[in-house]
Formats: sequence, structure tokens, C-alpha cells
Amino acid sequence: MAKISDSVCLNHPDTPAVTRCATCGKPVCKNCIVNKNGSNYCSQVCADNAQKSAGRVSEVMESRKRADSRRGVRTLVILIILIAAGAAAYYFYTKNKDDVDRFVQKTEKELGEKIKQNAGETKKSIEQGIPSNSKYKADREGMVK
Repeated sequence: MAKISDSVCLNHPDTPAVTRCATCGKPVCKNCIVNKNGSNYCSQVCADNAQKSAGRVSEVMESRKRADSRRGVRTLVILIILIAAGAAAYYFYTKNKDDVDRFVQKTEKELGEKIKQNAGETKKSIEQGIPSNSKYKADREGMVK
């Protein structure tokens, strides 16, 4: 944009511009200035548009502020629930330590047996699916040995 000192008013081409419209940026002379809320505009239409836009921006910002507030409350509630659940689990564990430890050991043993069983079944199904004289099987057995 050209410097304001080099510009002339669009309504009065022989008059130098003293400012630019806050809405559209047109150069404005001192006779054409519409001053509203401390800003300079080229016309009442631009001043009204600026006021409408400011109102919409305020509404959007207020809406965002409410959404951020709700999000913060939701996060805080979830955090409180997680802390309460952790405290309840710790309390339960300290009161029933022997039972919990037995349950964990029993579960580990059962899972270990299931894993071994599934591994054996998988190995058998793989061996059945590979011909005994295949190059792949020979290569794999060679790597294991």
C-alpha cells in the first residue's frame, strides 16, 4: 500500500488523504471521515459493517470461551474419577493383598499354559502345512541348528 501522504481521497481527487478507512483501507480526506468508536471510516456503511463484524467476533469468542470452559470441567471430572479409581484399587489391594497375589499368580500360570498349548498347536499346523522336503523348511532348520 502506498504511503498515506502520497494518497488522495477517492471522493475528492484534489484533496490529500489524511487516513485510511479501518474497514476497507481506502484513503479518506478530513472532510469524508466518519469517526465511530475511535476509528476512522470512509462511509457510514463501512462503519456499520465494522460494528456488525465486531459483534459477530464477540459472539464467536464467547462461544469458544464457553466450549473451553466445558472442556476444562470435563477434563477435571475425568481426572477426579481416575484418581478415585486408583485410590480405590490401592485400598482394595492393601486390604486383600494375599488374595490378589494368589489370583495374579493363578492367572499367570493359566495364561502360561494356554500360551504353551497354542504355541504347540501352531507349530504342528505349520509343520503339517510345509512339505518335509521343502527348501524353506531345510533353510529354517539350518538356521535353528
